[in-house]
Amino acid sequence: MADNRLLYSTIHAPDEFLARFKPVVLKQVHSDIIVDVDREPAGVGDGLTTARKNVGLGIKAADCLPVYLFSAGRICVIHCGWRSIIKGIPRRAARLMGDFSYVLGACIGPCCYEIRDDVAELFARDLEPALDRRRGKIFLDLKKCLTMILGEEKFAASLDYCVKCHPELFFSNRGGDKGKRNYAVIVKEA
Repeated sequence: MADNRLLYSTIHAPDEFLARFKPVVLKQVHSDIIVDVDREPAGVGDGLTTARKNVGLGIKAADCLPVYLFSAGRICVIHCGWRSIIKGIPRRAARLMGDFSYVLGACIGPCCYEIRDDVAELFARDLEPALDRRRGKIFLDLKKCLTMILGEEKFAASLDYCVKCHPELFFSNRGGDKGKRNYAVIVKEA
């Protein structure tokens, strides 16, 4: 992490945050698409990667989980909601990065992320431990999904906040902040 800057915006001055760090951003579509900005311009997808220094890569998140990945020569940031996880974006990022470490940003926590039965069925086979069934409801732990997929041995840190539980800090779609987003940005500095 020492050679990379990992940033996460709050509800306070998001426009100033973007103006200061000027990240490359995508039109996000809950996919498994990761754009290598060294080879093509950012367009549509849910992840960005580069080997260049001083290029900020950013994604928007309201409840979804931003994941920062970094290796000796490359950085990547991915947007992980349940759709992107099921479509395989974490595994795709792991293949692109090789020997990497990762940090998890803030997202909606398993305390608040209630899902329907049809979504739970998609996670039941390979990611069952990330499902919490209580009081006749099903809740999903996005961070547990990612540590199961990317491996605990590669895990470096986590911004352990539920965005819905902390409206004083973060925007949350399920918390009523329709159209407002938090930003996760990674910059390779050396």
